[in-house]
Amino acid sequence: MWRAVALAALMVIWAAGLRADTWLVAPLANQTGKPTLDWIGESVAESISEALRRQGMLVVDRDERKEGESRLALRGNAPLTKASQIKLAEMLDANHLIAGSYALVENGTGMGTLRIEVETINVRDFRRGGKFEEKGPLEDLAGLQSHLAWQVLRQTMPKTAPGEEEFRRGNLNIRVDAVESYVRGLLAGNAEAQERFFQQALKLDGRYSQASFQYGRLLLERGNLPSAALQLERVASWDPHYREAGFLLGLARFRLKEFKAAVAAFERVSREVPLSEVWSNLGLAQWRLGMPEAAESLRKALEGDPNDEVYHFNLGLVLLSRGAFAEAAEQFRATLERMPGEAEATKLLGRCLRPQAGAPTREELAGSERLKVDFAEAAYWQLKALINPAKK
Repeated sequence: MWRAVALAALMVIWAAGLRADTWLVAPLANQTGKPTLDWIGESVAESISEALRRQGMLVVDRDERKEGESRLALRGNAPLTKASQIKLAEMLDANHLIAGSYALVENGTGMGTLRIEVETINVRDFRRGGKFEEKGPLEDLAGLQSHLAWQVLRQTMPKTAPGEEEFRRGNLNIRVDAVESYVRGLLAGNAEAQERFFQQALKLDGRYSQASFQYGRLLLERGNLPSAALQLERVASWDPHYREAGFLLGLARFRLKEFKAAVAAFERVSREVPLSEVWSNLGLAQWRLGMPEAAESLRKALEGDPNDEVYHFNLGLVLLSRGAFAEAAEQFRATLERMPGEAEATKLLGRCLRPQAGAPTREELAGSERLKVDFAEAAYWQLKALINPAKK
């Protein structure tokens, strides 16, 4: 029941224009004079974003940011003025901005000394917050951006930020060439280039959890299910992508017809993020195994979003396979109210109206179920943050 109440609360909150504290971390401006080092600005932004997410803070993700840049006609990788960054934050409903720059000092040894500077800005009143600087060998980029991220975290969450030693446990000192390959993969314009860069990052440093996530997601999109599952299983529990990785792993296992593994993956995610799409996919995996809990999981999905035709259809499918003809018919009618004339729902409704023909078996109906592939985790954390604001 709480899911329906939570959904209603979220609709009221959004209609009122309310939004929990949200952060935009802009790519840092490249002041090295070397375009080949543009990737560093994106890398530092990713590092700070992930540090904030790991502490439960709401951060605009990279895809949202890129969409906002496109809508404002901002060129990718081009240095943005402070005014443009603030305008982008406002468009994306972010009330805090983190921005900065980096420069490289050639010192005749190694790759040079990197100097990184960032500051926080309150977008509501344009008040500047903390300023932070980090300096050290470019070869130690992972360590530099990790320490910088911790400084930002300590300033934004002074009461609850972890100590630096605890924070660093989830920030491995990844090789700089692996970091470069990973970020170039994020920036690549096509799937082939992305795959090549993510592969290279993992080849250089096999501990790279973020690279495993991005590579696994890409492999799933390209239909390479066994390899996708292998990469997604390697995503570390401290990684902010861990829950999404579990959801995608469940999809991969389901499509491989490894339903026990799919149930395990979706169950793990449901304990932390009880979204309707998770319950629906879990219910379908349980149904494929003949588990009695399947219908209850699907009802939980429907309770969270009673207007989604997919949840009505899936519940109808399970009820029909169990011979609950009247209840199944009700669900298929609800599907058709939302998708008039939909062929499969129409056919199955007809089957419900001929109970004398007997209930179709799971094997007969297998393949008709409809998996959810989008994972709206950000909306869930928005709601939680608004209902139970975290102490900073």
